[in-house]
Amino acid sequence: MDTSLFSPLPLGGDFPALPNRVVMGPMTLNQASESGHITDWIVDWYERRAAGGTGTLIGAAVFVSQGGRGWANAVGIADDSYTDGWRRCVDVAHAHGALFGTQLFHGGAASSNKLLGQQPVSASDWTREGFDPARALTEGEIEQIIDDFAAGARRSIEAGCDFLELHGAHGYLLHQFWRQDVNKRTDKWGDPLAFPVAVTQAVRAAIGPQIPLLYRFSIHADAPDAPNAPVTPESLQAFLVALEAAGVDAWDISCWRESRRGYFGTETLLSDWVRQFSSKPRIVAGNILTPQEATDYINEGHAEAVALARALIVDSQWANKAQKGELPRPVLDDSWRVINQGTDPGA
Repeated sequence: MDTSLFSPLPLGGDFPALPNRVVMGPMTLNQASESGHITDWIVDWYERRAAGGTGTLIGAAVFVSQGGRGWANAVGIADDSYTDGWRRCVDVAHAHGALFGTQLFHGGAASSNKLLGQQPVSASDWTREGFDPARALTEGEIEQIIDDFAAGARRSIEAGCDFLELHGAHGYLLHQFWRQDVNKRTDKWGDPLAFPVAVTQAVRAAIGPQIPLLYRFSIHADAPDAPNAPVTPESLQAFLVALEAAGVDAWDISCWRESRRGYFGTETLLSDWVRQFSSKPRIVAGNILTPQEATDYINEGHAEAVALARALIVDSQWANKAQKGELPRPVLDDSWRVINQGTDPGA
């Protein structure tokens, strides 16, 4: 049996290695309390995946401030009252030998007046399709959000997290600032790299040099069928170089369901473009469903680890089965809907 999936992944320096190459990608479960606090359902969800052999778990889209909520029943870390819930998640992961980290998040324009009790915000006045119009943030508000990311990072470390991730993908606030079709500012924050770099630097300063920092990004804009934001190989290179200098230790590359798609008018995969510009480890998400697909993707040099989503929804024992040479349960296209109904199909 090919053991590529089950060798540790060093992240460099003195960082702890990932136990294996199977990562539970950040998935929004929509099972938090109304206030965004961790529930027993969420703790049980994470424990089942850790017990199932998944080496690394990422708690998804954790809002760092109340104004950063993206949807109802999302998880948060906006003040100290959230820390104990995340500590429970860390503890159940550690009990099974897995690592756990939070993905810090601000939805920006991807929210609603009703949910927030106020108008959503973004880099500039902008309406994301399907959401209420957002207004441009003031410079003071931008500085406050940067502080909120840093505070969320400190709380995550207090909860015992092994690493952190910043959510810079899928058209949320960090991505909105990077997107030049959204960010029309004329002040210093009009530089598409200024806000992502400032957040990364603030989080790195908050957690110190001993905690790995991941950054999730995507080229696609808002959804799998949405047009790509105007990114070129040159702007991707500038982005990766700047964020690596700011403190990023590994990339979480989201390709939606198209990890085998070529980018920038070529047949070169996005993760392979990333390798041209950065030597940091790459975790790739994008319709990688079976153990063979995951193994091939790593052995072909496209990634150092794979982030699974739907595959781990339908089978919490995916990794254990893969290591034994068994086939996990097949993926169902409606698996997200089942979660939203409060059922864990992978139990």
